[in-house]
Amino acid sequence: MELSDFTDEDFDAFYPIKMRKLSATHWTPVAIARKAIEFLADRPGVKVLDLGSGTGKFCLVAASHSQAKVTGVEQRENLVRLSRKMAENYKIENVDFVHGDIKTIDFKEYEAFYFFNSFEENINLTDKLDAENTFDVLLYQEYCQFLHDQFDLVPKGTKIVTYCGQDIEIPETYTLVKSQNKGKLKFWQKRG
Repeated sequence: MELSDFTDEDFDAFYPIKMRKLSATHWTPVAIARKAIEFLADRPGVKVLDLGSGTGKFCLVAASHSQAKVTGVEQRENLVRLSRKMAENYKIENVDFVHGDIKTIDFKEYEAFYFFNSFEENINLTDKLDAENTFDVLLYQEYCQFLHDQFDLVPKGTKIVTYCGQDIEIPETYTLVKSQNKGKLKFWQKRG
């Protein structure tokens, strides 16, 4: 089976048992990833960054459904290894995974961004990814402000898709182009 034909259940079957149990809470559904990349990758070669890529599900689906260059940044090394293994197994070449903090990334190298509320793990400990997760409102606010500031610095025309977020990371210079899935999936573009 080609990765482009995968369902959510197919992805879950590839993951270790612990990751499967967290799938519904933390990993982007296949249908959402397809909608997001359709908006973000309006031409071949667009550089898309997934902020907090987790197991790489959004990146893998997006790369297999587009000609975009999709990069995921993730702070947990075990999840980056898992993502890279899956990309290698399915020979997806237009995807890359970076182990690191988003604060180390140059946002100006990308033209489009995907954000599935990865900072919420600092204020909602339901379905924790690991033992290091602790309740930290200040860290949540710090990352939200950092992301807001970075989005404000990128050029006019930059696109963002958010899923299940509060939109506090989105500067006023962006226009909400459309929303779907009862307002959970939002499509933004920088106007100025």
